[in-house]
Amino acid sequence: MNYVCSWSGGKDSALALWRAQRAAGGRATLLTMFTEDDERSRAHGLPKAVLAAQAQRMGLPLVTGSASWADYTPVFVETLRSLKAERGISAAVFGDIDLEPHREWCQRVC
Repeated sequence: MNYVCSWSGGKDSALALWRAQRAAGGRATLLTMFTEDDERSRAHGLPKAVLAAQAQRMGLPLVTGSASWADYTPVFVETLRSLKAERGISAAVFGDIDLEPHREWCQRVC
């Protein structure tokens, strides 16, 4: 199974990815959303170079999108659609879904 992991570079997304790899195997693609200027991640404000280094070290592709908070959801959804069409992505993995509003958002966008 090919899946995307919503990658913040933090512990929750790392744990979610590790669990998905153990349970499903397959091939993960990391997806990180950045600010409008494409400089810092939306989740933790990390520079792009840090997230790229994490992906490279794990041997996984990193796909990025840039958005304001106002257009975050439509950009995220369009990126998921592109990944499905281009890479056969059939599932998504998220960390931090113990927060009900975040879980609901994840279910809605997927």
